[in-house]
Amino acid sequence: MKLIISLILLFSLNTLAKDITPYKYVKASEAVSDFVKVDNILVIGTEEGIIDIYDLNKDKLVDKIMLSKHKNILGDNIRSLIVSVDYLKEKIIFATRLLSTWREFYIYENKKLTKLIDESKHMAIQKVKFIDEQTVLISTMDNAFMLYDLKTKKILYKKQLNLASFSDYALSEDKKYFFTADETPQISKIEVKTGKTIAVYNEANKRDIFSVDYKNKTLISGGKDKRVILYKSPLSYKMTKGGFFIYAVALNPDASKAAFVKNEDSEISIIDTTTLRELYLLKGHKQTIIDINFYEKDKLISSDEANQLFFWKLQ
Repeated sequence: MKLIISLILLFSLNTLAKDITPYKYVKASEAVSDFVKVDNILVIGTEEGIIDIYDLNKDKLVDKIMLSKHKNILGDNIRSLIVSVDYLKEKIIFATRLLSTWREFYIYENKKLTKLIDESKHMAIQKVKFIDEQTVLISTMDNAFMLYDLKTKKILYKKQLNLASFSDYALSEDKKYFFTADETPQISKIEVKTGKTIAVYNEANKRDIFSVDYKNKTLISGGKDKRVILYKSPLSYKMTKGGFFIYAVALNPDASKAAFVKNEDSEISIIDTTTLRELYLLKGHKQTIIDINFYEKDKLISSDEANQLFFWKLQ
């Protein structure tokens, strides 16, 4: 009887979730592959080698990076896919995927584009993030990570985590640590400065992890097992579930709310991280969601495989 009452209560709580549609869209030049928002600047990487720099205060495109075209095996002129982008103090870093599947790494500063790592290095770069104005954290598809010095153009260290394919990483707010996940049920907390593994989270996820985020001493993960895990420590966690693979997760700045892709309809569930109660259901995406970014307590951006970003207000 207690179980039946609990299930009824849980169902009734979930049905109280408020449906929300986007209040704004920003259209990209091509299908979105990655994006980052820093203050009023939105940088959008695309699948066709174009990066849009959008000023949200002015509500307009203020700059654009267009890579050179090259011929594919069919003879068509195409640009390389933008794998990852980041922005800091008017500098943009990004990685591209070539037809050979190797990656190249660039910096864009003062309207000047500079290639820092080329195809000859045989790196499968998958994610790049500024640590500060001089250093960048790079992860590769083969699950290596490295700290790169922009001034000297040298790798400060490079370490191999394991033999699984890399999925995602999230930096702590002070950028002293990062939490990296791969196609295993394990997340590693690593010190950025040294590359030393500080802790391992492997108690709750049961299959490949696709996405992680970290805010306010809370770690969230989602993956192939349909589980959304909220860790306070490697041995202290809460869990809820979605209806399909959890391709993207996110926490708001104080970690009071979490977002995750809930189902095959690409709806985004917003939950209270204390009670796990579903508060909102975000509806509007028609394709597979690739990223979610909470930039304020009740505001977030999401993207799917189409050419626009969705802006949401929780109210």
